[in-house]
Amino acid sequence: MNHLSLIAGTGLLAILLVLFTGVAGCTGSIPGGDVTTPPIASGQATAAPTGITTGGVTAIPTNLTRPRTDLLIATTTSLDDTGLLDYLTPFYEATHPVNLKITSQGTGKAIELAKRGDADLLLVHSPSLETAFMEGGYGVNRRSFAYNYFVIVGPESDPAGIRGLTPEEAFTKLMKDGKAGNRGVVFVSRGDNSGTHSAEKTIWGKAKVNYATDVQKSGAWYVEAGKGMGETLQMASEMGAYTLSDEGTFLAYRGNLKLTPLITEGASLLNIYSAIAVVPEGNATASLEAANQYIDFLLSADTQEKIAGFGKEQYGKGLFSPMTAEKAKEFGVDGSTPATAIKPVLVYAAGSLASPFATLKRSFDANTTGAELGIYTGASVTQIEKVTKTNAKADVVASADAFLIPKLMFPNNASWMLSFARNAMVLAYNNSTSDYATEINAGNWYEILDRDGVSYATSDPTTDPGGYRSYMVIKLAEKFYGKNTIFQHLVGDHSKITCTTANDRTTIDVSKPTPDGVTLVIPRTGDPSYTDQLRSGKVDYVFTYRSNAVQNGFNYITLPPEIDLSDPAHEAEYAKVEVKRPDGSTEAGMPIIYGITVPSVAKNPELGQAFVRLLTGPEGAAVLEAEGFIPITPSVATGTVPAGAAGA
Repeated sequence: MNHLSLIAGTGLLAILLVLFTGVAGCTGSIPGGDVTTPPIASGQATAAPTGITTGGVTAIPTNLTRPRTDLLIATTTSLDDTGLLDYLTPFYEATHPVNLKITSQGTGKAIELAKRGDADLLLVHSPSLETAFMEGGYGVNRRSFAYNYFVIVGPESDPAGIRGLTPEEAFTKLMKDGKAGNRGVVFVSRGDNSGTHSAEKTIWGKAKVNYATDVQKSGAWYVEAGKGMGETLQMASEMGAYTLSDEGTFLAYRGNLKLTPLITEGASLLNIYSAIAVVPEGNATASLEAANQYIDFLLSADTQEKIAGFGKEQYGKGLFSPMTAEKAKEFGVDGSTPATAIKPVLVYAAGSLASPFATLKRSFDANTTGAELGIYTGASVTQIEKVTKTNAKADVVASADAFLIPKLMFPNNASWMLSFARNAMVLAYNNSTSDYATEINAGNWYEILDRDGVSYATSDPTTDPGGYRSYMVIKLAEKFYGKNTIFQHLVGDHSKITCTTANDRTTIDVSKPTPDGVTLVIPRTGDPSYTDQLRSGKVDYVFTYRSNAVQNGFNYITLPPEIDLSDPAHEAEYAKVEVKRPDGSTEAGMPIIYGITVPSVAKNPELGQAFVRLLTGPEGAAVLEAEGFIPITPSVATGTVPAGAAGA
C-alpha cells in the first residue's frame, strides 16, 4: 500500500480517493467466519483526520506527502488471530506515511525480538514480562489500550467437573484428576512463555501449586503445545481436552471447535493488552516517534470506539473491550497519557516509597521533556542488589535504610547519597476486624498480641528493612517495659527467629524465620501482602512504617520513641540490637532514615539527578509529609554530591 508516494503534489482529497481505491482489497478476515472488515465502513466520511486526539491532546498532523517508512510491530498471537490488527491497519496507514510490518508470536518471543532490536513496538499481554522489560530500560510509554478475559474451555461433557469452580480450584481439580489418570482429563498449555502461558502459571501459583515441579512434565495429562493460541485451541478441540484461552481468540475460532467455555469469572482471568515503544540501542528517536504515534492512535477515541465494536456484528459481543478511564483506574494502568517520552528514567526504590514517588512521577513527567519515570519497588536490599549483582542500569536507587547505600554500593556502584526523610515503626490494625482493637494502646500492645487467637504479620525480615526492624522493635520493648519475655512470647514461640546477647548487644537471627503462619505471619512470594492480609481481616495487626499506615488509611498505635526507631536522640539505644541476615551480614538498629543516589551505571544520570532534585526540594518535602514521612530539609549529604543534584 505505497500509492501515496506515487502521487505527491496532488490535493489531499485526490490522494485519499486513490488511497481508498487501492486499499479496498486490504481486509482482515476472522477465523471461523466469512465476514471481512473494510478499511472504511459504508457511509463513513472519506476525509482524513487532521490529527489524533488522545486525552485532550491533539497530535501533530501527519504529512502524507513525505516518504513512507516501516514500523516493525511484534505482537501476541491473540491480537493477530482475532484479526483486530488487520482491521485497524488500513485506518492507520491511510493517515500516516507508515507501513506496518507485524510479526505475531507469543509475548515472550515478541519481547526477545524487541530486546534484539528487531521490533519498534510491542503489543502484548503479560504484565510480569512487560514489567521486567520496562525495568530493564528496553521500553517506554507502556499504555494499556484494551482488555478482555481469559476463559477456561473444555469439552461440553466436562469430565473433570470444573463448572462453577474458581480458576484456581479448577486447575487444582484438573491436576488431581489428570494425575489420577481419569479418562478424558487432559490440559493443553500454550507452553511457549506467551502472555497466556504466563497467566496460566500465575493461576497455578495462586492455587499454591509449584508449576515447575508439580505440573510441567508431570504426566500425559499435561501437554505443552508450543504453539499460538489458535493452534492450541484446535489441538485441545481435537484431543477433547481443556485449555486456557483469551476470550477474543476463542470467540474467533469457536465455530471450528468442539469446546465450550466452562469458567469465565475470577480476578485471575483479567487479560490486559498494552503497547510499549521499544527504546533502540543508542536511543535513536526516529522509530521511537513512529512507535509513539501508533500508541496514541490506539488510545484515540476513534480507535477505542473501533476496538469496542470489533466482532460485535458477528459474535454478538466485542472480542475486546476498550480501556476506558474508569477501567484504567480500576485496573491500576495508564490508558490515556499521550506517548511523548523517548527516554526511560529507571527508579529502583523501597516499597514504602511507592506512593509518594507515584505522586512525584506525575510532576516529573509533565515537566521533564522527553523523559518518563519508571518506578520499580521492592525490598531495599533486593533493589540495591539488582545494581550491584546483576548490573541493572538504574538511574536512581532509593533505600528505606540509608546506611545500606554506602555499605552495599560504595565505592564501585555509587559515590554519594542524600538522606531525605525519616519514618517510624507503628502497630497498625483494622478497626472492624482486629481482635481487641478497642483495648489496645501504647502501654499494652505486647500483652494484646500474646493473647490466644490474636495474629500479627511483618514483611520479610530477610530482605526488607521494614521486616527486620519489626523484630528490633519487639526486642527493644523488653527494656522499655521491663518485661524480658516479650520477644520469646511473641516471636520465639512462633518461629525459628532467635536472639543471642553478648557485650550488651543482642543479635536477632532472621536468616530462617519459619513463622508458624498462625500467630506470626510472614507472607511468602505470591501470597497477599501483609497489608492486604490486615485489610481483609486475615491477621489482626501488622508492624509497619507509619507512612504505610497513613497511605493505607489504617488505624495505628504510635509506639514510644525509645523503641520505634524514629528518633536520632535514641540512636545509641537502637544500636544495641542488630539483625543477622541469610548471607551472614548484620544490620545494626538505627533511626529510620531514607537515602537516595544515582548509581555509577546509570544510563541517564542527568535525568536521575533531576528526580533527586525534585524529591529533595520543597515539592518533594510536601509530598513526603502528606504521605506520613518526616522530610529531612535540607537533605544530608554523604560523599561528594554533584552540583545541582540536591533540591534547594
